[in-house]
Amino acid sequence: MPRSAVATRYKDTPLRQAQRELTRSRIRDAARDLFHELHYDATTVDQIASAAGLTRSTLYLHYRDKAEILADITADYAPRAVAQMERLPGPAPSMAQIDAWLLEVVDFVTVERVPLAIVQETGRTGAQSLEPLIFDILTAMGRNNPVFARAASRGTADLALRARATLLIGALTFACNFVARGGDREFGGALLRSVAQSVHDFIVTNNQGG
Repeated sequence: MPRSAVATRYKDTPLRQAQRELTRSRIRDAARDLFHELHYDATTVDQIASAAGLTRSTLYLHYRDKAEILADITADYAPRAVAQMERLPGPAPSMAQIDAWLLEVVDFVTVERVPLAIVQETGRTGAQSLEPLIFDILTAMGRNNPVFARAASRGTADLALRARATLLIGALTFACNFVARGGDREFGGALLRSVAQSVHDFIVTNNQGG
């Protein structure tokens, strides 16, 4: 058997694949924490490699650049984010129910350390389009709330409804990220109350066909 064929077969063994994924996981975890703490733009590849316990050259065997790492983090994070957003009560949640859901989202962001504010960098860097994730989140929020389901419908002609829902996700992201990072408690509480009221008003107004 040619030497190149032996090498290829060796690379494709389950053990090698498991080792490769373990290394990639270490890189993603290190990058996720650094992106959360320092912001994406301020984080360097050298910092990620060091935090993962790897050399820069080893990191480059697995990822071309930090934008590709971010895209992989987003793909790994998205299903859990969608599952969390599906928990929004409906079809006509009370303010108390929305408040409780928002606190769950804050807890989720705190544990995950991958708030949507970081995921949004994926679209900005051009690593991949953010639009599919936005649609997935709107669809998730629409599981119990027809208003968000309508906003997520790719065939809907009501682009204004989709735009308002998307801006609402942005406000929710900012508020939850602020609280999860340990910002001023009184202001953080005011942010969450404001977002909760906006979500409630959005659902009530558009359920009435407004």
